[in-house]
Amino acid sequence: MPHWKSKFLLLFLLTMAVFLRPEAQTSRSDDKPQIDAEDYQIEAELLPAAHQIKAKASVRFKALEDGVSSVVLEFNANLKAERAYFADKPPTPGAVLAAEPEETTSSQSDVPHLSRRPQPKKPPVKSAAPAPIKSSDTSLLRFSRNEEEHTLRVDFNTPLSRSQSATLVVEYGGVLNSADNSPLEGVRIASIQEDVSYLFALSRWFPMHRFLKDRATGTFRITVPQGVVVAMDGAAKPKEQKGDKDVYTFVSERSTFPGSLATAKYNALPMTAGKVEVTFYVKDNKRDFIGAQTETLGKILELYGEKFGSFPGKSLKVAVIDNDSLLGYSAPGMEFLADRAFDKTPNANLLAREIAYQWWQYLIVPRAPQDLWLKEGFANYSALLFQESISGEAGFARELQETAVAALLHEDKSTIRDAYQLQVYSPEYNSVLKSKGSYVLNMLRWVVGDENFFKAVKEYVYNFGYKEASIQDFKAICEKISAQDLTYFFSEWIDQNGVPDLKYDYTTYRAKEGFKVTGTIRQDIDTFKMPVEIMIETDGKPEVKRVEVVGPESPFSVATFGKPKSAKIDPNFKVLRNSDQLRIAAAIAKGDELRRLGDPAEAIAEFQKAIELNKRSSLAFYRIAEAFFEQRSYNTAANSFREALNGDLDPKWIEVWCHINLGRIYDVLGQRERALGEYQKAVDTNDDSQGAQEVAQKHIKEPYKYEGSRQAVQ
Repeated sequence: MPHWKSKFLLLFLLTMAVFLRPEAQTSRSDDKPQIDAEDYQIEAELLPAAHQIKAKASVRFKALEDGVSSVVLEFNANLKAERAYFADKPPTPGAVLAAEPEETTSSQSDVPHLSRRPQPKKPPVKSAAPAPIKSSDTSLLRFSRNEEEHTLRVDFNTPLSRSQSATLVVEYGGVLNSADNSPLEGVRIASIQEDVSYLFALSRWFPMHRFLKDRATGTFRITVPQGVVVAMDGAAKPKEQKGDKDVYTFVSERSTFPGSLATAKYNALPMTAGKVEVTFYVKDNKRDFIGAQTETLGKILELYGEKFGSFPGKSLKVAVIDNDSLLGYSAPGMEFLADRAFDKTPNANLLAREIAYQWWQYLIVPRAPQDLWLKEGFANYSALLFQESISGEAGFARELQETAVAALLHEDKSTIRDAYQLQVYSPEYNSVLKSKGSYVLNMLRWVVGDENFFKAVKEYVYNFGYKEASIQDFKAICEKISAQDLTYFFSEWIDQNGVPDLKYDYTTYRAKEGFKVTGTIRQDIDTFKMPVEIMIETDGKPEVKRVEVVGPESPFSVATFGKPKSAKIDPNFKVLRNSDQLRIAAAIAKGDELRRLGDPAEAIAEFQKAIELNKRSSLAFYRIAEAFFEQRSYNTAANSFREALNGDLDPKWIEVWCHINLGRIYDVLGQRERALGEYQKAVDTNDDSQGAQEVAQKHIKEPYKYEGSRQAVQ
């Protein structure tokens, strides 16, 4: 083949590859919507005994271009549309058209799915269309489903012209009582039960257009059995009685993302948290926890108000649901918490993260999937800020260490900008977008300084409240306020992956007025640029200097009055970096993750990596022992627990729990006297970490019996 033809063919194939990429198609689809949804009017009856919903949704929208002949709405795959028509042309009562067969091609709806690990693509399921009912009613509209993509397509009889408004009505119903066919794979986010029901907008329990992209107002009339209370975002109207049922009405007057609710025989308890009116929806067994929860919420809201600006709403509602869904879920002006997350001791980290979404998911929406850092990274860093406010500098450093470990688990899987391609809420997604994303914000704060950072955040909220924003928008604000070109920073931490491995050497000299320490900081990324702290510990006050590290080697020089004793690089964890300590912690954390996923062999391999780095790592040996214990490999487990006892005993709780677990092994093997000896050793430690003393005393009174897999002791 001639050379010029080869070049042409290669160029053509590359062009087609880009054009046909699924993400490229989705981007075009999302960038140019055909309609703008303006308002939702939903009438829904919940039938808890049958786990059913019967509803009618009216979606008012405006065409954004000429010739709009259909609309694709997001719609839960468990629900079935019965009729579709325009509100100004209602059909004859009882007249229906059969739905067309379910589509088998992608609708490009950008509906997120949850997977704890990558799942094989399910083959599309095509259902046969029911036989059509003969009807001359031309007001009925044809519709079709794509259950895999959770979409409903409605075809219009006459195309709409640009700026033409219309109200589409969809009558539908179905059963919602499990995680089957959930938009978040494996997670129940829509459930109608007699004890408690909840319908998150995330579940697409009513036909909606571009969730978290297209803001709209809404009015929701929810009919429930008498005595059941409805908690929902929006302003509540007076309750109506309809026979033996109650009708609750909620109105969202501001364009947002409405439609999340919970129902149960709740107590609605109004409180004040800081400057925000909060209503708790709880059952009787949770009433006594309201005070502690309100106090924590007040501290969070006060801090966020100071750092980000006023709470974006008139009030906040908090509803407690069951333990079968997410631990926490945020909706505009509303928070849902699992029963186990609402206790006498508030889960401060969970509350801080979920409340932060009121700013970073609903007040400001990421413009494109590539901008998800503005949601996930900001929400998780907000929770870190709260921890800093209550635990001080030392506590904050510990939190940063834990965040660094989580960030390094899957840092190599994606850049922050491209992390939208990872499975939503998967370990990889959480590691890159949430953990690394929050650490990057802390590094940005270090680069530009506290005053400039928080000033930039407030200006970002002011400029983009109730709008969409991009990473570039936030970068521009930071550059303007700090008077710095931050291209290098965003390129290094947002557009690329990889973290430096900082090493250093130094020499100490006696100087005229004390001492002088000179040295070199080395790292392994050629294009790296970041300020790094070097701390010289002396027999007096330590000296800390900020060094601009550029490229593989950067010199430093620090003058001290006291005699230098040692040097530490980045003592306060202001740079996300590799080190032997963090590699060990990351290997153990990855092993824990694999154990939770049911892969003990791979988990043990990760724990072994930690031991290769630190042959006295008690925690790594302990985790190996737990994994073998769960597989009933008792001899190997016992040997590993003994190795843990002979190691560095870091953390301290390992000692007491090694003795308890050795006792359990002896009990299972019928060696009661040896078991009692280990339980007594556990008692003698006087360590009550995770209730160890009560467990030991229980086993002294009664022999342990194998209980299957147990949650890892932390």
